[in-house]
Amino acid sequence: MEPNNFIAEVYRRMDLLLPKSKNQSVTIKYNDFINNIDAKSAVYQYKSLLPNDKNAKILDIGFGNGWFMAACIELGYTNIYGVDFNGKEKMLDICKNSNSIIEVFNINSNIGDFLSENNKQFDFIHLSHVIEHIPKHSLLYIVDAIYMSLSNNGVALLRTPNMEGPLTSSDFYITLGHEYGFSASNLQSLLSICGFENISYHDFSIYNPSVKQYIGNFLRGIFIAFIKFKYRLFGATGDNYYGQFGLELIVSAKRGNLPALFSKKYK
Repeated sequence: MEPNNFIAEVYRRMDLLLPKSKNQSVTIKYNDFINNIDAKSAVYQYKSLLPNDKNAKILDIGFGNGWFMAACIELGYTNIYGVDFNGKEKMLDICKNSNSIIEVFNINSNIGDFLSENNKQFDFIHLSHVIEHIPKHSLLYIVDAIYMSLSNNGVALLRTPNMEGPLTSSDFYITLGHEYGFSASNLQSLLSICGFENISYHDFSIYNPSVKQYIGNFLRGIFIAFIKFKYRLFGATGDNYYGQFGLELIVSAKRGNLPALFSKKYK
């Protein structure tokens, strides 16, 4: 089995088996979707990063339970698309009840094939904890496909575990589907060589934090300060000149002026 097909099969099986273990349906219920607590946080965190035009075409790749799409609806966006393994089945109830989600697609093998065959362009493409599931040899193929699928000055936003953060082993090995790990430097390099410009890292603050979360943030800050000290002690601060030592990398990048480099030979 080829690596890309292996990943597709892993997540196909997860989608089939997990609902059975919890006596649930694969289909997400509309009330659960629209009232998702993660969506409430995303409204607060993403509102300054999303397009100003509420009719901008937004694609969520690997949407999971749909929290990002729910946040986009809450923020007033009306031209939303999603793609995932068993994506259509997941969103049956939501699509019946929302005019803002224009279409939902299934990933049959991999993201690059989907994007090249779908042949649509979007103003904003979102991938949250997706890119680490792509085999290293396919990264150029997938990221080139994302670049090709953006409109002029379109923006991609990616989130992924930080391999220079405090829990690297856990973040990488926590699931069977993780294929590759990113630091700020190698992610910056990947996006750059695929033509992206205005590459920026972001920190998301917690929405409406409790006292317990304030304390947790303070303690995490001390630990991250220690990690920064460790890097400086061993002369490695130059390798992490983006200063990203948290659990997660959150990066946005704009389609540049270079022509798309997408080719099947990088698959």
